[in-house]
Amino acid sequence: MCKKFLFIPLLLFCAITMAQSSFKVDADSVKFLNAELVLRNKTKDIAGYLYNTGDGKTVFKKIGKGIQFRVGAADAPAAGDTVYLNAGLANYYVKVLRNGLLQYRDTTQGVKVDDNTGRIVFYPALQNNDQIYIEALSGMDLSLNGASASSSLPASAVFRLNSGVVDNGNKTFTLRWVTNAKTLYISPKVVGIGSSTLAGYNLTAPDRLGDKISAWLANNTYGAVWTNLAVAGYSTTDVLPVQNGGVLGHNIETALSLNPDFIFVSLPTNDPAVNISVNQSIINLKKVDSLALTKGVPVFFETTQPRTSFNATQQGMLKDLADSIRRIWPTRYVEGFKDVADPATTAAILPQYNNGDGVHLNSAGNQFIANSLFDRWLNYFQAIRNVKRYILDSSVNNISWSQFVVETEPNIVKNVYPRFNQGKQYFRVKAELKDGTYSDYSNIAILDEIINPTLPGVNDYTYRLLVDLGGDGVNTLNGSNAPDGKPTPSPDAAGKYWNNWYGIGGVTGFADKSAISQIKTTTNEATNMSLQIIGLPQGTFGTSDTKSINYSGFTVASGDYPYQALYDNMFIHSSVNPDGITMRIKGLTKTNTYYIKLWGARLDDAATPRTLQAKLSTETWTTAQSVETKYATTDAPDYNRAVTFNYVTGLDSVDINLRVGGTSTFAHVSLVDIGVVGALPLLPQLKLRDTTTTLSTMQLTANPVNGASIASYQWTQLSGPNTATISASNGTASISGLTNGTFVFRAAGTGTDGKVLNADATVKVYPDNGGKKTLRVHFSKTIVTGIPGWFNVYGSPGGAHIAMTDTITNWTVDNVSGDATYWSPYAGNSSSNTDGSTTGNNSGIVPDIVLQGIWYNYSLKYAVNMDNLLVKGLNPAKTYTIKLYASRNNTATAPRYGCWRVNGGSELLQNALSNTTLETVVTSVTPDASGNIKLSVHAPTSTSNGSFSYINALVVQEN
Repeated sequence: MCKKFLFIPLLLFCAITMAQSSFKVDADSVKFLNAELVLRNKTKDIAGYLYNTGDGKTVFKKIGKGIQFRVGAADAPAAGDTVYLNAGLANYYVKVLRNGLLQYRDTTQGVKVDDNTGRIVFYPALQNNDQIYIEALSGMDLSLNGASASSSLPASAVFRLNSGVVDNGNKTFTLRWVTNAKTLYISPKVVGIGSSTLAGYNLTAPDRLGDKISAWLANNTYGAVWTNLAVAGYSTTDVLPVQNGGVLGHNIETALSLNPDFIFVSLPTNDPAVNISVNQSIINLKKVDSLALTKGVPVFFETTQPRTSFNATQQGMLKDLADSIRRIWPTRYVEGFKDVADPATTAAILPQYNNGDGVHLNSAGNQFIANSLFDRWLNYFQAIRNVKRYILDSSVNNISWSQFVVETEPNIVKNVYPRFNQGKQYFRVKAELKDGTYSDYSNIAILDEIINPTLPGVNDYTYRLLVDLGGDGVNTLNGSNAPDGKPTPSPDAAGKYWNNWYGIGGVTGFADKSAISQIKTTTNEATNMSLQIIGLPQGTFGTSDTKSINYSGFTVASGDYPYQALYDNMFIHSSVNPDGITMRIKGLTKTNTYYIKLWGARLDDAATPRTLQAKLSTETWTTAQSVETKYATTDAPDYNRAVTFNYVTGLDSVDINLRVGGTSTFAHVSLVDIGVVGALPLLPQLKLRDTTTTLSTMQLTANPVNGASIASYQWTQLSGPNTATISASNGTASISGLTNGTFVFRAAGTGTDGKVLNADATVKVYPDNGGKKTLRVHFSKTIVTGIPGWFNVYGSPGGAHIAMTDTITNWTVDNVSGDATYWSPYAGNSSSNTDGSTTGNNSGIVPDIVLQGIWYNYSLKYAVNMDNLLVKGLNPAKTYTIKLYASRNNTATAPRYGCWRVNGGSELLQNALSNTTLETVVTSVTPDASGNIKLSVHAPTSTSNGSFSYINALVVQEN
């Protein structure tokens, strides 16, 4: 009698449960046989068992199949086999263990399973004595409403499609519509939010609940990511959205921003302590659940836990809240109360599970919660059997719908798709079942519009970094095997510091693994940031010793980019496609926001485009940015024609993939411009101050800052027009032998920790003008490297009118006219950058760069009033001293002269051939009433002096 009485509640419960299901329990079919409960119904031919889900329901489950064998044994597959076929596994969810390790669906290291036939393919092939265990689980029909797996889906299905969408921030979005076993087993992203139990209060690894969750995911799933945002003392209010009182960084908004597959919420006891009613607690938890479900993310809620330190009223609130959570979320609650509560009390902790404070559980108590959580996950995330495919629709107005995509693989229940616009979009999903019928549509998932804040300008950045990609002008070679390249002056004319990147260095150029480290800001502050190229940009193109550098860019500036930054570039060839190369930027600060710009140019009048495609490595090529890097030779550079990646944040490094786009063969990157909003990390560093001088000697001092401790120093000269002499004593260097030009010196300090810190100083040596207003002009065909104190006037005078004004003196140099009656070219040329004679060590009468460049006039002799070079804007009340320089290297034959007149005066001759020492001086020259001094550059009167007249430089000094 006693035994029968104990079974009466179960009998009544089962009768109620069966009455709610879709199969019928006939009269007199429920009976006790030898104290066992027997149910007879239409499942009588299916082997199975009753399973208490713990939520007030008992369900019937089919028994699966288990197969075990050893490779090489009798009747087992042999070593080298890859396929195992067993028709008895068909239509089951198959789990395979190989030598005790779960085998995931992977064609490199795992298995591929055909659920319809029971065929398993092993990767790699089976090896002798491999122990294989195969478990076939019954799986779960999408309906779960008592209908057979082959029937249509009822409208009142228990497991409905629930769609949710989230923008991934990389021009893609993730759309979810249901969960299955893969949600749990294959790369699940799981986030926990809650209070001290999940935060691990007063426990250490591996006893904390978070440790147990992390270990279980690692042992039972593949590629899991577990993020624990719990904070001791939190209530249900703290995990709400910020506008509802939640704490950003630890609330539901933060959890959803991590794009999880599911969430665990553990808030077991704090609400009664802060006078939050049971009703309000449920409202808060429902808010959390609602927000997550709109993203297609299920949430598992722990019930409350007992708390010995509470009074009777508070303990009653805990018990009531636990009951409410079980009732509202019957398939998603996690038991945290029953196993650890003292049954003799309302809600006190059993002593054996008390952590000692009457509030928290010990490791054994936490294990009950962990076990309940894992059982809940295993029961919730089931394989779906009767779906053929999913149909996804989209809309831009929630009225007119069109098919977006069809997912033909029924095991795919979420996917990442490219986002082609920033407007609001709507999605819905339905399932086509195997019998040809369809489910109802899911709820409508809304992908919110992207509203970008106004981009900061260059003056809004906290700091900025500029990197010029190209040749060094000394070691890197062009197509004619001659040194080429123009490093950007650092600082430039605006005072901005640049990082010149020549690739690997030396002659090599941009080969695989080219890198530049410790790039500095435009204000010359040190950073830990670095750039690296992964892959050979030129691919299979070319055999030059210098890789992937082109020198056919601009010779004019654009915006705040000097022309040198636009002159040369790194080129990419289409043979690197489809994957391209990678530019890796490291040393970012996660809390800062980065704005990355890639600008490129190559002058080319051919019709073929030179399109650069670029994307972040987290994006797909479908949404890659494209920019045309080809400019016609008559074009001006467009400062804003570039690839930009804005709002890059939360990362310590970023990979940018680059390739050639469309039908192009080449693409080009001239510079990288990185703006940063956020604090500049303070690094131990050396500081050297840039300086200017008119002397041939000076001192430089390196100063350690930000905690740097230097044990020894080494000084070197990096560049300059000649080799100076350095005499160093620790942090101070005395330098002599300086000449008119720009020098760069480096102090390398070895710290007491063994690390080497570098600091560079740019020293500009100006000519001494004796305090007088002076214009020093040097002529060339195209713009050339700047020289302190000199003004470069460039172009081809025979063919173009050239007038350029010096910003220091405000005086103008004007060639009057490009007409042949003023300037007569020779073989189509009237200027050169390289035909002058130089010393090689800057020891000539003027700097070597001045001596190298020339303007010239061929065969045209002087006639009255045919002066062809004017200096304008002078003071008619003053007199001026004029100095003239002509130089032609010995590739030409004699005679070669500079032949000039000043204000129509007598002919002045200077032997230009191999000249590096001569100058012609004319004193007390008076401008005309308009402030002009008129110069003549014409062929000598006597043919014995040749047919050319050269002018390399001109100095005008006010007396």
